[in-house]
Amino acid sequence: MQGLHAIAVIASSSGKQPVPTTRLARHIGLCLSSTEIIVKQLKNRGLVRAHRGPGGGYQLERSAEHLSVWDVVACFQDHDRPANSDQISPESEAAWALSTALDDAVCQYLKDYRLIDVLRHLPASTSQNQDYDTKRAAFHLKPLRQPSLPLAPSWVFDLAKFSQAAHA
Repeated sequence: MQGLHAIAVIASSSGKQPVPTTRLARHIGLCLSSTEIIVKQLKNRGLVRAHRGPGGGYQLERSAEHLSVWDVVACFQDHDRPANSDQISPESEAAWALSTALDDAVCQYLKDYRLIDVLRHLPASTSQNQDYDTKRAAFHLKPLRQPSLPLAPSWVFDLAKFSQAAHA
């Protein structure tokens, strides 16, 4: 889901400036390193391209009309069959066949579902180039307290400096 959300944010600003990783992390609600892992998988599959340097970020490699939801989901799927064993029961073989048939049906459905259709269902704040709502972000930090002048010296060696500043 996070990978699909990431590519939707990138696709919604496609054709414009690249989406920086920091803004992408805010939209997804993940930390920067987790977002970079997701984008790296998308890049390795050829769905996004990176632009380095100031003003850099990520853009779609192909247009959203030519991408399916399966193209994104396949980046994060692991279809390894368990290691063959001489003692596989007929029940586990039947369960594996059922699981494979279900995976094939889901795969076909997601291949037919275009990414552009997902973008149409996104809220306006996600599909446009606006910043992510900080209430849904992963961290809720309080604003820093404004520094103020001390009312008294903090230790005995500041007493002379403090008394000179008080008379000034």
